[in-house]
Amino acid sequence: MKLLTIVACLASFVLSFAQPRTDKPSFEVASIKPSDPSAANPMWVGMSADGALVTYSNISLKDCIRAAYRMRDFQIVGPAWIANTRFEIAATLAAGASREQIPEMLQALLAERFKLTLRRETREQSVYALTAGKDGPKLKAAETRIDNKAPTAVGPDGKPRQAMMYYFSSTGVVLTAPSANLRSLVELMSRFTERPVVDMTGLEGQYEFKLAFISETTNGRPRTGLVGPDGDVPAASDPAPSVFEAVRQYGLRLESRKAPLEVLIVTHLEKTPTEN
Repeated sequence: MKLLTIVACLASFVLSFAQPRTDKPSFEVASIKPSDPSAANPMWVGMSADGALVTYSNISLKDCIRAAYRMRDFQIVGPAWIANTRFEIAATLAAGASREQIPEMLQALLAERFKLTLRRETREQSVYALTAGKDGPKLKAAETRIDNKAPTAVGPDGKPRQAMMYYFSSTGVVLTAPSANLRSLVELMSRFTERPVVDMTGLEGQYEFKLAFISETTNGRPRTGLVGPDGDVPAASDPAPSVFEAVRQYGLRLESRKAPLEVLIVTHLEKTPTEN
């Protein structure tokens, strides 16, 4: 009987020890407040990580999910209100935590405070594939600079990136980025194209971009001047090219394709977070 008891205890210990850890890294503490609906720049979403403090300003729940799971806007399926309900979030990293873990911490926050649950699917979607042209890319490397006052936003990896701007001229939309990778560029381009743009160049690095083209859609965004913290920009007078023509200046090309892409389907999400 003692032998059986010992064997049973050992088996229980092995099974318990073999269980994978399900704990995700989480913020030590987080404050969530609704954004002011009358903010001067209602489309501007900021993110910063200064030491142990991580802040999100004017961020929608859809943006939160995008940042937490390193997805694109078009890969998130849920009710329309998740794109319009916005919050101010201030969170503190736990001792020993790194910025690399911020997306996973945001996943834990969404699950705990907004009761988020998701389902994953793969769907074939119509996209614009961004590839290198036949003569190769002609990209200008971004200048390295240290400027702690430069505004930052949520990057495609869920961490802060240097802010990118757009404004509408009399003939189209103009995108400007002093330092951006191609994943960030296609994310901004997709706001003004009928199909999402997907980076298939395989190129890494930070580059300088200024891209002007005829907007295929505004996706409900108001046709205003510059959106972002840099002030207004005078309207352009030259006619804008199509988005297909615009990318050629950088030795790139766009082509219409269908591609299987993963999507996240929101199965449950509370509009109001639990109390701080």
